[in-house]
Amino acid sequence: MAKRLLVVIDPQNDFTHPEGNYATRHPGTRQIEATKAKINQLLRFFGSHQSVLVRSNYRPGQFGPGLSMCIPNTFGHEIDADIQVDATWTILTKTEHSCFSSAAFLKFLTEERIDTLVLSGFLAEYCVRQTATDALQLGYQVFVVEDGIATGDDVQYRKQQVLAALKDSGAAIVDSGHFLRHE
Repeated sequence: MAKRLLVVIDPQNDFTHPEGNYATRHPGTRQIEATKAKINQLLRFFGSHQSVLVRSNYRPGQFGPGLSMCIPNTFGHEIDADIQVDATWTILTKTEHSCFSSAAFLKFLTEERIDTLVLSGFLAEYCVRQTATDALQLGYQVFVVEDGIATGDDVQYRKQQVLAALKDSGAAIVDSGHFLRHE
């Protein structure tokens, strides 16, 4: 029997909060706001025993001059207060786009004998895409929750391109109802 895990990628203020570094660079975060609500529904459905949050610990300027996000000990690094988690949730960290860059993530998957990943989070065209790609290459079954991933309103075409590419690579593209209709 498949053992699945909901993975919420980068639910951090820099990507999700209107005052975060990402929102200040991209006009419109309506899609991100709607996605946070879907992620909360997914978290309630899967529960803390079948979910993990993976947040980024990036370095200043890691992605280019003046482009600093998710720097430890900053507002942007914190889990968005709208994402409903408490001390019972597993929160792991990564230092690159892919969750598979984290030794703790790999250890968790191995110890829990996870073979199916249900991916949600931010940003669709970077961390979600790379995590899904790496998971598929490593032989995991991958579900990407279409309404559970987001990017800025001004770059929605990127999300659509990512979904098409991941589907072509073998990921199942589903909406949150795929899981929630049995809630």
